[in-house]
Amino acid sequence: SLLTVLSQAEGGIDLLEEIRNKCNTDPFLKRIADAPQDFKNFEIEDGLIYIRENGSKLLCIPQIIVQGRSAREIVISEAHSLLAHLGVTKTLAYLRAQVWWK
Repeated sequence: SLLTVLSQAEGGIDLLEEIRNKCNTDPFLKRIADAPQDFKNFEIEDGLIYIRENGSKLLCIPQIIVQGRSAREIVISEAHSLLAHLGVTKTLAYLRAQVWWK
């Protein structure tokens, strides 16, 4: 799964741990972390923020930099590799079913 891959991303990055540790640096996600009761479509589980959308639970990816790269760029790259380098359309469809960002 994408979450498993993100915990062992290229370059030895544990992206899930980075997201847990740096989530509060993203202004929007910090508001959710500080007052989750005010954001009915979001939930916090194991230190990660998820949005509930169309019956699915999507991992929220903050706007953070990890080892000089955007976390979102790493997610896209890892998904592309996980899908055996399928095209843009299929990679985007997969990402939309797994992750969310503002």
